[in-house]
This record gives sequence, structure tokens and C-alpha cells, in this order.
Amino acid sequence: MHFLAPSLLLGLLAALLPWLVHLIGKRRALPVRFAAMQLLLRAERRISARRRLREILLLVARTGVAAALPLIFARPFAERSTDVPVASLDPQSAVIVLDDSASMSRSAGLATLFERARDRARTLVRLFPSDVDLALLLASAGSSPKISELSPERARVLEAFENIICSARPADFASALRNASLILSGSAHAKRRIYLFTDLQAAGWEAGTGLPAEGAPEVIIDDVSGAAPWENRAVLDVGVVPAPEAGAGGIAVDAELADFSAAGTRSLGVALKVDGVSVAKGFVDLPPGGRGHKRFLHRLTGEGGGAHEVEVEIDGDAFRLDDHRLAHVELARTMSVLIVNGDPRTARNEDEPFFFAAALRNGLPSAAVTIKLPDDVSPESLDNTTLVALLNLAQPSQAIASALARFVSAGGGLFISVGDRVDTTVWNERMAKLLPQPLGLPRTASALPGQHAGEIVDDRPAERLAPIDRSHPLLASFPEHGEGLVSARFFKYMLLDPAPESPERSVILRYESGAPALVEKQVGKGRVMLLSTTVDREWTDLPIRTGFLPLVREAARRLVGVSGDEETASLRAGEARSLVFSGDEQRLEVSRPDGSVWVGRREPASAIRSVLYRETDRLGTYHVRAVGPDGTVEARPEQDFVVNLDTRESNPARLDPSQRPDRIAVASPGAKPPKHRVELWHSLAAVMIGLLLCESALTLRRRRI
Repeated sequence: MHFLAPSLLLGLLAALLPWLVHLIGKRRALPVRFAAMQLLLRAERRISARRRLREILLLVARTGVAAALPLIFARPFAERSTDVPVASLDPQSAVIVLDDSASMSRSAGLATLFERARDRARTLVRLFPSDVDLALLLASAGSSPKISELSPERARVLEAFENIICSARPADFASALRNASLILSGSAHAKRRIYLFTDLQAAGWEAGTGLPAEGAPEVIIDDVSGAAPWENRAVLDVGVVPAPEAGAGGIAVDAELADFSAAGTRSLGVALKVDGVSVAKGFVDLPPGGRGHKRFLHRLTGEGGGAHEVEVEIDGDAFRLDDHRLAHVELARTMSVLIVNGDPRTARNEDEPFFFAAALRNGLPSAAVTIKLPDDVSPESLDNTTLVALLNLAQPSQAIASALARFVSAGGGLFISVGDRVDTTVWNERMAKLLPQPLGLPRTASALPGQHAGEIVDDRPAERLAPIDRSHPLLASFPEHGEGLVSARFFKYMLLDPAPESPERSVILRYESGAPALVEKQVGKGRVMLLSTTVDREWTDLPIRTGFLPLVREAARRLVGVSGDEETASLRAGEARSLVFSGDEQRLEVSRPDGSVWVGRREPASAIRSVLYRETDRLGTYHVRAVGPDGTVEARPEQDFVVNLDTRESNPARLDPSQRPDRIAVASPGAKPPKHRVELWHSLAAVMIGLLLCESALTLRRRRI
């Protein structure tokens, strides 16, 4: 037992007063011998025994009251080891750090750990005296402080608690405690404390505590989990790769699963969902504390703009956030390309598809590329294909032309390049519905390097591309001045006959002469692109320019209905996403999984054509829409993305006690756990009141006797 004012214990001497008063006021009977009184002595002895007992009890009660008063004034208290924060009555500056990371959404009875932590923190704030300065921070990575400066306004802090919800972000305790320490560094109070409400999961402490080595504030941790261990099963990763054996748009979905328990899991249910619809189910056994895999095969369609959300879900447990995981899948990633080689050569670098196929394989590593000669192509060859490239094909057969028309109308992509072998008459007749513009006559801009035009050296400059228009989605990712494209030289190209203006047709690239270089046309659900030169070095040096690979990659993506960077289409909670403006779009809107909408505006005078979206603190699919200058809203499925849980939050391992900041505040090995002060004067006051009541009752009884 300890005392705040031990000098007041001298008042215990007052406990002797009841004894002195009792001895002084004690009745003394005078012995008188009288024979007639012998009859009454027996009754007197019985009454005297009861009176003596009441006097002893009265003496004890009065002594207890006299001793209780100085003990109460001395403020006795006891200390015991605990993890519960102490609401000190001393003047202080305090920063409340509330862990709102994903693991805090775990169910613990009727409430989640986050709800329990918020209630405890709110109770602590109410217990603080009015002269305590407070601030409120969150522990999730990238979160903004709720109250970033010390303030005595307790009502403001309590109001801030009402607007806090648990995030799906991972924890970053080092940043949170570092910020709390910086806030407290400007405090006028001698005592500076950080109150951390968390589940003490080890994840989030990888960077240490973030506290300075010397002069760090006192850290008090409330473990809202009660140190209770918990088991968990999680979907750690979902990988999607092309699966040609499943047909056109076929994908193989590989799910990595984990079991964080000592018992393992048998027959864990696993389901595959595509765009929210369950398409397959299965079971898997997980070893104790181990991992397992589940593989699904599925065939995607071109609906939804070619972008799909693939989800793997397992049987639920107390931590629901990691029981499912999404993957944003674009048909470009599962692309099956059929290249028809219209001008085969024995030398690889002179073969028509050499540069084109290399650009596809390097720009889209997941694409399955197949090269065939014209005689080997049949209408059935298009069944398992998402993109067809006809390179310098002399003349398509009527059957192939009809099959290509059906293929493109159903959502397929068709790329056409020309050359010396192309029979323009046959092409214009059989491919009239697909060609963006009818083919005309070849035009020679200049002779190839080292060649002569007759007896005279042809020194005419080669044709080049006009400045690119980056408002077109295909060119949005290119540098502002089109480096890698405008430097290409075109020695020969095919003129295209004029065609009526149509919203389905657009010119993507032009030569400096104004002639179309790359034209696209919408046909049904699919697209056709026509390049008016070759994709080898026979007519141009474009294939050896740095812009050729991104041009082929973006063209392939657009032909199958998607564009953008596939690697950033699936993010972890807290990561940022770059969104690109196309054309004259004025703003982009992001629809979050909870239904709220974020708006990113384009700066009129800025050359920056993108905006960074950071509010990825909810798991699910984020849909992007573009708003034009006239207010028209258009969906941008190619920029949609999904947000998944950081897998570190799935591991229930707890922080080592030796690493706790409340145990290593002075960096001394073997530091003892914090002590909880238990005030005892309340109990003494209750005992004193009880003794006074007993004393009153005994005194009244004595008077009646």
C-alpha cells in the first residue's frame, strides 16, 4: 500500500481517544453486601454481559471512525500490473492514438475490436479533468489526423470520435507515434502521455515505435483484444493467367490460401465469382499454419467493355475482410492473337510479323501469340481468338472475310497493315464493311536508304508523322511531343480513298502531308485499325523506333476494348491510383464501393493530364466516369480498379512484449510492465460511513437500557 500524503497518518493517534473516553466514562459498581440483593445478582450478570459486548462494539466502531479519517486524508492506493490505461488526474497533455487498421474490424462478441477501442477511448476522454490538453490521431497508414493540435476542448474530441470508422488500410504505428510525439513536443505541461488503443497485432510495428531515443512521452497501451489469441483463414493472392484450353477469353484463376491456426482446416469451401456471380465452387485442405492453392478455369466474354472483376471467396470467419480477394481482369491480359503472315521470308528480321510479334510479346507478356500462313487460316481459327492481325495479306478469301465480319461484330479486334502484296481491288470488294477507308494507290515519298530511282539519286526527304493528338485514348500515354513516333521515317505508304464522315471512324495518326496513317472504325461491338504502311522495314523504319512497341501495345489493348496500365488495376488498401484525362474531359469521378463519389478536376492551364486518387481505404471495385465540357457523363471501364487487403493484416501474430513501447520507454532491458494505481480511500470512506451507522445504532440501544 502507498500513500499520497503519508504525513497525515499521524492522525491515527486520534484513534486512542475513544479508548481514553471509554475508560474514563466506565461505570464502577460499589460493592454493598445485602442479603436481599442475592436474588437479583444472577439477572445482573446476564445483563452485564450483554452491556459489555455492546460497549466493546461501540469502542471498535468509534476507534475505526477515528482511524479512517486520517487514512482517507492520506489518500492510500495500491499498484498492480495491468494493460488498462490510467486516467491520471494530474495536469497533462495527452494524444489519443486510435488503431483503425483493418485487423480492428475483427468481430469480438457483439462488437468489433474497433468499436470496443473507440468506446474505451471515449470513456478515457470523459474521465480527464478540464485542464488536460488533448489531440486525436489514427494509426492506419496514410490516415489524416482528426485533431492535430493540443486542445482543451473535450467536446470537440468527443465529437471527432463520432465520425471515425474502421479503415481497411494497414497499420503504421511508427508514423502515428512519431506524429504524436511531435504534437506533444510543444506542450506546456510537464507530463506528456500517448494513449494507444489497439489489438497489439505485430503487423504495423515493422518500422519500430517512431519515438525519439530521449525525452519520449510516456506511452500507455490499452490492449482491447484482452490478449486473447485468434485463428484466421485468408485469401492471400489471386492470380489470373491466359488459359487457351478454355477457349477464347479463357483464364486460369489461381488462389493462394493461408491458415493461421494450430489445427488446420479440412474441406474449406472456395468459390469463384465473376462480376459478382458465382461460377464455380470447390474445397481445399489447409495444413496447420500452412498454405494451399486452388485453381479454377473460366471463359470471359467481351461484355462490360472487356474488363471484369474476378473474386475468390472462402468460408467466413471472425475476420471477414480477408475471406475474399478481387482481381481486375482485362481481356488484354488474356489476349489470344492470331497473326496472318502475308509476306513470309526465310530471314527472321525480314519476315513481315517479326517486329510486330516481338512488340506484342514484350508489351503484353501474357498474350498468347500465334503466327499462321494465309492457307492455314480457316473460319474456325477465329473461335479461340480475341485479336486478328492481317499483315500484308494479298487478298482475303470470301469465307475469311465473312468470318472476320462476324468476329469483329461480336467484339473481336482486327488490325490491318498493308504492303506490296496487297490487292486493293479485292480488299475493297470483300472487306468493304470492315475497312475504315477504301484502299487507294501506293505513294512513294522517297527511296529507301541506299537505293536509286532510275539513274538519278532520289534525295527527297522521307515522310514523317504530323504532331500527335494526345486527346485520343490510344496516344494518351505518349510523351507530349510524341517522341519515338514523330521521328520515324516513311518512305512509302498507301493512300486511302475519301470516306464520308462518321462517328464510328476516326483518324489516329496522320502524315505531315495530311494523309491518314492509322485509322480506326467501330464495327458492331468490335474495332478495326488500318495502318497505311508496313510493320516491317520495307516501307518505313517505324518498327525500330522506340514508339513502335507502345503503339502496338496500346493498339492491341484498344482493339479488345481495354487500355491503361494493367499492373496498377489491382491495388492494396492505401495505395494511390493515377487516373488519366482523355480529350477535353473536365473532370473524372470515382464511385467508391460504399456508394460515395470522389471528383477530380482538370486544371485548365496545366499540362498535366492525370490526377492521383488516394482514397483507397475501402475494399472492392472502384468505377471511373468522365465528364465532358458539355456535362455528358461517360463510363471509363478501362480505368476501373479494385482494392484488396494488405496481407500483413491477416496474420494474427501478436507484438512481442519486449518490443512494446510502454515497456521500452527508457530502452532498458527487462523493463517492468506499467502499474495501474487503484485508489483505496473510496473504500475507506464507505467503511467509515458503515461504522458511523453502527455507532449510532449502538448508542441508541445503550440509551434505552
